[in-house]
Amino acid sequence: MRVLSISTDWNVFDENSVVARRQRMQASTLERLEVFVPHGPKALVHLAPNATMRGFGLGKVLGTPRSMLAAMRIPRPDVVSVQDPFLIGLIGLCIARLRGSKLHVQIHTDPFDPKFAAHSLTNRFYVLLARFVLSQADAVRVVSERIKKTLAPLALTVPVSVLPIFIDRDAIARAKPLDKKKEFPDFQKIVLVVSRLEPEKQVGAAIRAFAEIVKAQPGAGLVVVGDGSESAALRSLARSLGVEKRAVFAGARDPFPFYKTADVLLLTSDFEGYGMVIVEALAAGCPVVSYDVGVAPEAGAIIAAPEDLARVASATLSEGRRGVLALELPDEITYRDMWRSEIGSALAGEMQAAASERSAAALIGYIGQGFIGKNYADDLERRGFTVVRYALEEPYRANKEKIRECDIVFIAVPTPTTPERFDDSIVRSALGLVGKGKTAVVKSTMLPGKTEELQRAFPGIFVFHSPEFLREATAAYDAAHPDRNIVGIPEDTPEARVRAEKVLDVLPYAPFRLVCSSLEAEFVKYAGNSWLFTKVVYINMMYDLVAKLGARYEVVRDALAADPRIGRSHLDPIHQSGHGGKPGRGAGGHCLIKDFEALRRLYEREVGDAFGANALDALAAKNIDLLLQSGKDLDLLKGVYGSPESERDRLCR
Repeated sequence: MRVLSISTDWNVFDENSVVARRQRMQASTLERLEVFVPHGPKALVHLAPNATMRGFGLGKVLGTPRSMLAAMRIPRPDVVSVQDPFLIGLIGLCIARLRGSKLHVQIHTDPFDPKFAAHSLTNRFYVLLARFVLSQADAVRVVSERIKKTLAPLALTVPVSVLPIFIDRDAIARAKPLDKKKEFPDFQKIVLVVSRLEPEKQVGAAIRAFAEIVKAQPGAGLVVVGDGSESAALRSLARSLGVEKRAVFAGARDPFPFYKTADVLLLTSDFEGYGMVIVEALAAGCPVVSYDVGVAPEAGAIIAAPEDLARVASATLSEGRRGVLALELPDEITYRDMWRSEIGSALAGEMQAAASERSAAALIGYIGQGFIGKNYADDLERRGFTVVRYALEEPYRANKEKIRECDIVFIAVPTPTTPERFDDSIVRSALGLVGKGKTAVVKSTMLPGKTEELQRAFPGIFVFHSPEFLREATAAYDAAHPDRNIVGIPEDTPEARVRAEKVLDVLPYAPFRLVCSSLEAEFVKYAGNSWLFTKVVYINMMYDLVAKLGARYEVVRDALAADPRIGRSHLDPIHQSGHGGKPGRGAGGHCLIKDFEALRRLYEREVGDAFGANALDALAAKNIDLLLQSGKDLDLLKGVYGSPESERDRLCR
């Protein structure tokens, strides 16, 4: 996929900035990424072999036509992605129509918040412009559920995805606090503001609140990190309020050390689409007192009305509480993959709409409401399908008999690998609920050959296998944005093919779709999970070797990740599995342990190759040892092996 991104962020030209790093990360998933900053400085930066950043240095008037001319000279982009639905959005719309590309619109602020329009005449014009640009979009990305709700009156017919702004938690964790005594020797407590110094950020409200705070907390000091057109006026305000000696304007600096040093952060914007500062500060342990904007409530900020800001902030300082981030944030690799699938939704719109129209009349059943079944069923309902859910838990138990009425029944129930065998008994029970002549699609992981067995056992229905590729931490997003849709059929007949295509129409759009034999579909899942298992074990071994010889594993890891044949995923030897256990070493989680063990046994039984079997035995033994040593996912380990210690020792013999 070739993407042209129209941006307003000048930081992209700083190769060491977080923005540039994010662009390199995103480019790694694409054939080509071009980034234009129409109003930015005259610059041409090659961030990666397939990523170019351009600024035109001609200001707002001449930068626009120059960027449009430049867009006509590059290879035709598949998607033009714009950073806002305003002037940048209009530029992107013109380029997309001239080049025959899809238009992907990002919304980082909240243009339909009444306070946005009330802020200025310019903003009222922007609201009208946003309505027009959004009406022409092929896909829309917002950064919070809050913004998505404000789009409801527009009745958009294209995909609207929620993808938060990327927050680099690793960089925040690595940041060191400032030397408080050296930087701010007169401040006992630090009240922090991190913001662009522009009118809509209302930093003046924070300064006025600080003038009240310092009366209750005489040793407090205010530190303002950021710059902008309001800088001089805000300094003047501090003087007029008599707090200029207790206020430091630090300018535009890396905020992470300040988060680690401050005792409270104030956010006083009239409107925010997301509120990256809120999330970053809480991730660094700094408490946040904020107006009710963006993601402040769900992130864990302390919400205060404007008239209560000073009182609430003073109480927070007195209590000495620390900030705790309540949001789950994807890691860098997960975010990258989410971004890639989300931007690809611009290509999916027409195809998904046509597919959904063909299948809209189908009644869908979903047996199993664990993290797989629930998230897939939720996505089906969001896309307008009628879904009958059945599970042993309430409130789904009453729907058991209704499953027979469903045209297509998806099954997502456990298929454990136990010390004795691969167990498909729950799937068999579920298939018994499917109505005669209907289609059953098993999403549960199936040992190669099992779907064919099930078809023979249930000749009155069509039994297919469609492997799932959800990650536990981002299951809802993955369900709505698959990179692959695969339907395996045990018998290649014309009717089976037609039914398999109907299943693909029901599933959300994916750039790769395939109807194949059920045996091949089963192998896709097992081979993929076993490859990731092998990668984790190998990386753990390299981690030990690198450390033993005195090198820095982080350097080796990042250089390996730059090789597109290797990629960045599963290169961290110490991590927390999706199972939710403590961080540790080894391949864990609900899938990798059991799937590798099932495939190892199958290989040993069917191939009879001693060298290959010994290699798989050694990998299994090493992983058992890693998990045991770090105490990670021990319950899952025992469920598969019974006595992991005994199995490790047996495999090593």
